[in-house]
Amino acid sequence: MTATGLQKYININLDATRTYKVDISIYSPDPSQGVITTTDVMSPSVEEITLTARLTLQDDHADSIMTFKFPKTEEILECFMDGGEIVCRRAQVYRL
Repeated sequence: MTATGLQKYININLDATRTYKVDISIYSPDPSQGVITTTDVMSPSVEEITLTARLTLQDDHADSIMTFKFPKTEEILECFMDGGEIVCRRAQVYRL
């Protein structure tokens, strides 16, 4: 198993040689856009997540927050633009 770098963000150890079905959401500050949800097949690497976020968080989505949820974990990784740079961190999850 190859390390993916995700361990420093979320408590998961996935095989970097495989791809996984990842739940992705885009939360816009504009209520008219709502929340966009999709599923994509991705490798579990920080590089692929930051590239996906960089390509998505432009134009209409420049002020949005993008989340990634990998299988086998309840933790969520969130990414957003800050001063032209992509910032990724573990999202706060609240269970009600």
